[in-house]
Amino acid sequence: MHILRMILASFVVFVFQVILSHIISFGEASPDFVLILLIVLVMHQKPVLAIIIGFLLGFLQDLGNASYLGMNALAKSLTGYVVARYASDLLPDSSLFKGLLILVSSLAGDVILLNIMASFDQVSVLVAFFRYSLLSAVYTAVVGVIVFKVIQILPGRTVRSGVGF
Repeated sequence: MHILRMILASFVVFVFQVILSHIISFGEASPDFVLILLIVLVMHQKPVLAIIIGFLLGFLQDLGNASYLGMNALAKSLTGYVVARYASDLLPDSSLFKGLLILVSSLAGDVILLNIMASFDQVSVLVAFFRYSLLSAVYTAVVGVIVFKVIQILPGRTVRSGVGF
């Protein structure tokens, strides 16, 4: 994917995240469109490029909440690395497995964010995890499966492997 398409896709996803996620939320749970974009972009990239993409997307997401600046950048960088390094080669090319990858990535990112926000107070982390993170992660995974299905049925859309740093 060319850099201009990545930037355009990032802009569209950030608009979705800011405007659409509050409209289609279920209570406190809303989908993380930025995480879905991250996994779509880094699925067949080299780990170094995946870390850079994850950091930039996470940092842009952090700009909306300056009190915890850097948390999303850290979580998205780690997610980008793990997806590029391990998941893109190990998982079958199935939308359901990619949905499972989004679910696990969302839960792992939330554990990072919740631990920092709650100052590593395990009771607060567990309460917030079961109250907010589980439903939000499942919702993000369902939206991600739909996105991967749409990408799969688009004509002439293939993902090139081995592109990047």
